[in-house]
Amino acid sequence: MQHRILSALLLLFPCIASPGQESYPDSTFRYGVASGDPLPDRVLLWTYFTPDREAEYHVKWEVSTDSLFAQQVIRGDVTVQPREQGGRILVDAAGLQPATTYYYRFRWQDKTSRVGRTRTAPGDEATQLRLAVVSCQNYEAGFYNAYAHLARRSDIDAVLHLGDYIYEFRAGSYGNASTGRVHQPTHEIVTENDYMTRYRQYRLDPDLQDAHARFPFIAVWDDHEFANDSHVQGAQNHQPDQEGDWNTRREAARRAYYTWMPVRRPADGPLYRSFRFGKLAELWMLDERQEARSPQASSSQDPTFTDTSRHMLGSAQLAWLRQGMQASAVAWRIIGNQVILSSVDASRVIRRNPKFMDMWDGYPAERNRLFDILETLPERNIVVVSGDSHTSWSMDLLRNPSEWDRACRSCIGAEFTTPSITSANYDEYVPRWIAAEGRRRFTRWGRNPQVRAVNVIHHGYLVLDISPEEVSATWHFMRDIAKPDDRLRPGMQYSIRKDSPGVRKN
Repeated sequence: MQHRILSALLLLFPCIASPGQESYPDSTFRYGVASGDPLPDRVLLWTYFTPDREAEYHVKWEVSTDSLFAQQVIRGDVTVQPREQGGRILVDAAGLQPATTYYYRFRWQDKTSRVGRTRTAPGDEATQLRLAVVSCQNYEAGFYNAYAHLARRSDIDAVLHLGDYIYEFRAGSYGNASTGRVHQPTHEIVTENDYMTRYRQYRLDPDLQDAHARFPFIAVWDDHEFANDSHVQGAQNHQPDQEGDWNTRREAARRAYYTWMPVRRPADGPLYRSFRFGKLAELWMLDERQEARSPQASSSQDPTFTDTSRHMLGSAQLAWLRQGMQASAVAWRIIGNQVILSSVDASRVIRRNPKFMDMWDGYPAERNRLFDILETLPERNIVVVSGDSHTSWSMDLLRNPSEWDRACRSCIGAEFTTPSITSANYDEYVPRWIAAEGRRRFTRWGRNPQVRAVNVIHHGYLVLDISPEEVSATWHFMRDIAKPDDRLRPGMQYSIRKDSPGVRKN
């Protein structure tokens, strides 16, 4: 992956609250609040407690059906030992009602956190579900205007974060110097303290804080939470002679992620997990980086390219996915996927290497194993949502695009990709007219017939509207990310119906 080299500026710390965000002069709960992994009867509540001394503290938490906390439904307290566990507080608030909006806060002595809003997953009665999908939020590349717009909504049930929550690069190496948003620490992050510092910086962003305080997140990591193009044995952006042992760095990054993200997992277990939304939908969040991924092939001519021993998910995760999908009786099966699953022919755009080796295109044997699972399901009701590409795609989902026809007889569902929040897309590398021509070349001359739409220019987020009969995907594109501006430009909308295979424009 090529990155522009941009000069670094002095750090402008994002301490001023954005419109609509409460401002707290006290620093005890300065990183805000968050919720995550909603189930019908419970949800995780998160904050980061920063007292002025290292001692044992008892912090109270409260959940209510109203924002003034007149109707409290559950409360408790948690012991915090900053010297041993840092400042993270993670509460699994149970005993809640399905499909219900709740408000929560944390208190210590006379200090109170901001009020968070969350929502539990629905039960079997669900007939509507609305999920926002986001990824790729390089702090240096621009302002989190997509989060500012998202946080002003009240109609989102949960936010799916598909990875690249932070970026590991040194300051000035991959971003936009004109924004004044400069990574801390300024060197490439390698140690646990480095990763923790980078998360602290990101979580002070007021728009990101607002989004976390407004909706529950269901998150998974991608590569930049560790290092660019990472896998279980290393990464493109990890040089052992300079940055030490890969497993040491990997475990440091993993610990920092679990400190700052409200995710539910078994003790020392995998990050991949599933969520049920009544009879309407089930979601499988995959781990395509740190569970079993083999090193990337150099190209499709690499002798290892077709090696059947190479993995993206690994046998354990594939078995878990197969068992879960075959047992699931829902209207829609949704896969939270880090990198594009569909095969994309880029030969008219990137001639030297027309297949993207870091995406599923670089792991053909494992992709065939995945399609073996998907194609045996009794219904063609698969919706894949993907991140990482920094671009927006709407595609018919099938194993071999060369077999696509207008009746979509080989299609088993749809793939929708979310744009980046800020991370660079094509027109930030080349002039916009060249980027626009590149977009056209993806679908001209009969190439990629499965692609219904592609946008390689705009940043923003994706929203899925799910009903028993249809899944509709709406892309929300931001006008600008170089300065604070939460206005939208025209987006696009596509859908897939249960009674008609293939993606259609709304």
